[in-house]
Amino acid sequence: MVAASATLQQTSALLDKFKANFSQGEDKLEHSLQLLAQLKIAILEFASLPPAAPSAPTPQQHDEQLLAREILEYGALLSIKAVDIPSFERHVSQLKTYYTDCAMQLPESQRQYPILGLNLLRLLAQNRIAEFHTELELLPNELQQSNIYIKFPAQLEQHIMEGSYNKVLSAKQDGQYAQEGMYFMDMLVDTVREEIAECSEKAYSDISASELQNLLMLGSEADLSDYADQRGWTIVDGIVTFGGNEEKPLQLPSTQLIQETLAYAKELERIV
Repeated sequence: MVAASATLQQTSALLDKFKANFSQGEDKLEHSLQLLAQLKIAILEFASLPPAAPSAPTPQQHDEQLLAREILEYGALLSIKAVDIPSFERHVSQLKTYYTDCAMQLPESQRQYPILGLNLLRLLAQNRIAEFHTELELLPNELQQSNIYIKFPAQLEQHIMEGSYNKVLSAKQDGQYAQEGMYFMDMLVDTVREEIAECSEKAYSDISASELQNLLMLGSEADLSDYADQRGWTIVDGIVTFGGNEEKPLQLPSTQLIQETLAYAKELERIV
C-alpha cells in the first residue's frame, strides 16, 4: 500500500513536469513526448485501471483513475501537436472507457468534450462520415445542441451535406479551433476545396480568376496560381481555363465478359 502511494505521488510529480513542458509548445515537443512515454509506463503500475476498474474504488484507486485519465487526455492533445493522428485515435479509444465505464465513479473532465469534439472533427476531415455519425449518436441530443465542442463539428457536417462549402471555409477563419484543432480544420478545408474545384471543373470550361479565388477562399493570386498548377489549370489574362476534366467513355471488357458468360453457361449445362 505504501509502495503504491509512493508510485502515485511520483507519477503525479512527473505529470506536473510534463504540463510545464506541454505549455511551452513546439519548443519542448520532443521532451514532452519523452515525458509522456515515461508517464504511460508509470501508470502500468496502477492496478485499478480499466478494464479491471473496481465498481467501488478506494480513495487511492480513485486518484489513480483520475491521474491515468488526465495523462491520456494530454497524450491525445500532444499527439495532434506532433501530427501523429493514429496516436490521437488510440488515445481517444482508451479515454472512451473512462468517459463511459468510469463515469459513475469519476467527476466529469473539463477536457472530455473538447477531445470528443476534436475526434469528430478528425473523422469529418478524413471523410469518414459513417463513423462520424456513429460517434455523434453516442452523445446525448442536448449536448449536440448546447455544447460548443460537439455542436461545431455537427454544424460543419451539415454545411458539407448541404453543399454550403463557403461556410466550412469561413469556420476556419472564425478561429473556433485556434490550437489543436487547426490541423484538422486545415485537412477539412483542403477536402472542401477539392470538392469546390471538382464542381467548378464540371460546371464551367473557364471562369474569372478573381471569382475562382473567392470561391476557393484563397488568400492571394499567388495561392491561386499554385493551386491551378497542381490541378493542371491555365491562367491567361485573368481567366482560368480548366484542363484534364474531359470524361472518358466507359470501357467495358467485352471479350472478358463473353468468355466468362460462356464459361458459366458450360458449368450450368454440366450441372443440369
